[in-house]
Amino acid sequence: MTLGAVKAGDIILADRKGRRFYAIVIGRRERELDVQPIDSRVTYHVVKAREVLAIWRKSRARNGRVAEVLRPVS
Repeated sequence: MTLGAVKAGDIILADRKGRRFYAIVIGRRERELDVQPIDSRVTYHVVKAREVLAIWRKSRARNGRVAEVLRPVS
């Protein structure tokens, strides 16, 4: 999956070494994401682009304020 529009605060579903988990994006590198897993039992904090299965983006208002609504990416 391409990570071009992924920003901090978005939620992703990742599959890392066969383990699927949800995480909040903290930062972005070239082909990797720094994430904070929602489940504290998951210890992965870096996810590659090919390991991302789905993205839910925060809706961003045109005036720059962030709305607290998450919507799935198709």
